Amino acid sequence: MTKKRASKLFNNNIFWAIISLLAALCIWVYTTGTQQEEIRVELNGVEVVFTGEEALQSQRGLVVTDASTQTVDVTISGTRLNIGRLDVSDVQAVVDVSRYTSAGSYNVTYTLTYPSNVDANAVSIVQSSVSTISFQVTRVDTVTVPVEAAFTGSVAEGYLLGDLEYEPTSIQVSGPQNVIENIDHVYAEVSIDELNETRTVDATNFVLLDAEGNEIDKTGLEFNVEAISITIPVSVIKTVPIYFTLNEGAGATRANTIITSDVTEITIAGDAEIIDGINTIEVGPIDLTSFELTTELTLPILLTNGVENVSGIEEVNVTVEVSGLEVRDFTITNISYTGLPEEYTAELVTHSLTVTLRGTPEALDSISSNTSSVNLRAVANLSNTTATGTMDTSSVQIYVDGVTDVGAVGTYRLTFNIARA
Repeated sequence: MTKKRASKLFNNNIFWAIISLLAALCIWVYTTGTQQEEIRVELNGVEVVFTGEEALQSQRGLVVTDASTQTVDVTISGTRLNIGRLDVSDVQAVVDVSRYTSAGSYNVTYTLTYPSNVDANAVSIVQSSVSTISFQVTRVDTVTVPVEAAFTGSVAEGYLLGDLEYEPTSIQVSGPQNVIENIDHVYAEVSIDELNETRTVDATNFVLLDAEGNEIDKTGLEFNVEAISITIPVSVIKTVPIYFTLNEGAGATRANTIITSDVTEITIAGDAEIIDGINTIEVGPIDLTSFELTTELTLPILLTNGVENVSGIEEVNVTVEVSGLEVRDFTITNISYTGLPEEYTAELVTHSLTVTLRGTPEALDSISSNTSSVNLRAVANLSNTTATGTMDTSSVQIYVDGVTDVGAVGTYRLTFNIARA
């Protein structure tokens, strides 16, 4: 009979409903009691936050600097229900700076802020690493500082590194007055290995340095540029021979002219497109009719635009010698002029002119022995005549008709009386 009653009792839904209700009541009582239990939570590294900085700067031209700490460690107490799930990232140590109107040093108490699901009035601070935060309020200013740039890489063999070019050459820095007044210059560098062409790089990682070369923290500073544009000029290097150009004449040609010089080649640099097309450097011309048999000259080395003379040699000393020829003096009486403007007349004052001719011995002998077939004459060019009176002109051409490979060397002058026609 007892077993039957027990079986009916356990199979009764009402019985189990009562049991469930009693169990839930017990759990609620336990949980409620536990959640209302007072606990302590350690929060290490709570971030210190300054509020009102934007208004402080925009309205008063002030900023906060030199905070005594960036984080604080606190131990708080409260019910488990209120603070049991708090993490250090949920809490901030807030300092309100919106009320400050002048620069100076301040030391103030911070306020802990919590998420919206935490009743801040039911939380108390048991212990903290610091109770106040000290900081500076300083005026915002703007300074212009010079830029320095450097290339710290390497250039490939056969290439030349030129002078760095960068812009801007100065930048504006805005920030706390007590920070920016220590800035001496901006430094930017580029490092590329085995560079074989000109490159332009934007250096965004520039740093601020003081006069002793110490780096200044850029945090909180503003710049009028985001990067320094640095151009690293790289040129092709090439060694090329010197080639002397000649004005041949009076029997002298390249074949019978000997040229010796103290410089035979120079090293040049420039863009590959230009340098690849240069195989010689032309120097001259050397006028072979300006001297008799030998002369010494100093000639400039001139390069086209875009080509750099790496050797630094700007002139070359040469000795020029004409071989196999002789010089002899002859007297010319056949003198005339050409090109005189129609409004003028010319009367010859110089009736005889001694000239030096150069040529092979055989050719010079033929001039002396065949006076009937050889015609020596001097012709003055008077096309530049613009005035009257006695005029001396060096624009004189000597002709040797009837003999080849012979000519006059040097310059000659003739005198005329010029009158109006």
